Amino acid sequence: MLLAITVYNGRSFVPACLTSAKLLEQHTAEIDVLILDDCSPEEGFSAFLEQHCVERGFIYYRTPRNLGIVRNVNMGLLAALEGGYDFVIISNSDVVYSKQTVDHLLVAYNSNPGIGSVTGFSNNVSIFSIPNVDPDLHLSKQASVDWVAESLARQFKGVAVDVPAGISFCILIPASVIQTVGLMDPVFGRGYCEETDWTLRSLARGYRITLAPAAFVYHRGRGSTVAAGMVSGGHSTVPENEAVIDFRYPLFRDQVNAFVRGGIYDELKTTPVDLLLRVANDQFGHDVQISGAVEVGDAKRVICRVPSDMNEVTISYLGFETRLKLKKGMQPLEVIRKFFIDDTSKTSTNAATNPLNLPIPLGTAAYPLYV
Repeated sequence: MLLAITVYNGRSFVPACLTSAKLLEQHTAEIDVLILDDCSPEEGFSAFLEQHCVERGFIYYRTPRNLGIVRNVNMGLLAALEGGYDFVIISNSDVVYSKQTVDHLLVAYNSNPGIGSVTGFSNNVSIFSIPNVDPDLHLSKQASVDWVAESLARQFKGVAVDVPAGISFCILIPASVIQTVGLMDPVFGRGYCEETDWTLRSLARGYRITLAPAAFVYHRGRGSTVAAGMVSGGHSTVPENEAVIDFRYPLFRDQVNAFVRGGIYDELKTTPVDLLLRVANDQFGHDVQISGAVEVGDAKRVICRVPSDMNEVTISYLGFETRLKLKKGMQPLEVIRKFFIDDTSKTSTNAATNPLNLPIPLGTAAYPLYV
């Protein structure tokens, strides 16, 4: 297994990424880590990065000139092919992996035939993100990322959810699929949408595009691209590259809309959060806070907040929260009790008993396949 991490500047966040990469468990695969420094211009940063790689036993390479994200990613894909690896994980550098990230990605890949890519789950992974009120505050530490991943694995280990496109913030690709589909298209210039194009090309070849809910990875998002001037602070994509996708795949937006309307989109945003809150309650307990009363509570416990008008209950932990509406006559404490006694947090499942009710794979009648 080759983990290829693309880097462009990032002194404030890259060290955390490298530390988490060093902590990755290797139960299902031996992992080599390749750091691809795209000629970072910050003075002294490349030497700083190379030293970090030497200390951790990582392979380090700095391009003689800036190539942009697409060509830098392609270097990782080619390195996997030339190095004889079975799989490559392409990853941004503004992430923190859980210790089990690679294991969970591989288990999801092996769960079903025909999978061509597996994207990790995250607080920031396009429309597939798990909601969190302040991920940079709550989820950027290794211990938090590990806890979230371990908790999600209670239900989602081995689950691979079909999605409209993959996201290369952290995506596992088999070398055999690269040989069939090819590299990412340099037409996307310095980056954005190249992985959408690549995974849609893989779909046209008959491969499934999937996401692994158990493979949680914290993602800061746009760490390198804003610094590189690719997008401004108020934007999250490149319109010109979006236009290429629209031209090549005129049905793609309809497929995304069908995915959203099909219910899996909503399940990805609610089921994991409810699971995490129940696991946290099992492990740490909860406190109830009534508006207007003296607030008591432990930051390490689940907090259940009830407003003075008693119209809802907000249950939160580590930035994850759910709101339970209270109808007339309902007692908040009873609603809280019923939420926590749901036994889904204690039930393990696999792809065959997936609580997300896997959608029909793209390319069938439900999702028209285009070439």
